[in-house]
Amino acid sequence: MTESQKEQIVAMRGQGIGYVKIGQALGISNNTVRSFCRRNGLEGSRIKDTITCKQCGKKIKIIPKRKPKKFCSDTCRTAWWNSHLECATKKAVYQFTCLCCGKAFEAYGNQNRKYCCHKCYIADRFGGEHACHE
Repeated sequence: MTESQKEQIVAMRGQGIGYVKIGQALGISNNTVRSFCRRNGLEGSRIKDTITCKQCGKKIKIIPKRKPKKFCSDTCRTAWWNSHLECATKKAVYQFTCLCCGKAFEAYGNQNRKYCCHKCYIADRFGGEHACHE
């Protein structure tokens, strides 16, 4: 098999053409095409089972019987979520009233908060002048 035939096989598999039609078009055995594709990761429907990373656009192979990945790496996942905070569904948002200043506030993830800010905590715990500006 020549290098040009190999390039044509890769291109034709990328278009979704089957082994038999590729073999007929190039004048080689469909088994030769099939084994070349198997060795180079172009077999079956796997070529169609790729998605792109939401952050960088890199192609990600979908592994059968597993949940499809959305990101190619933890770095991309973290970067995407940090730039799309509005997409997060925050289920653990709690409403409180500050023990020091009496101001209503909400906190995410901690259901035991008592103070709206560090200044209120210091003023209530150690005494001193209350200087909450948040």
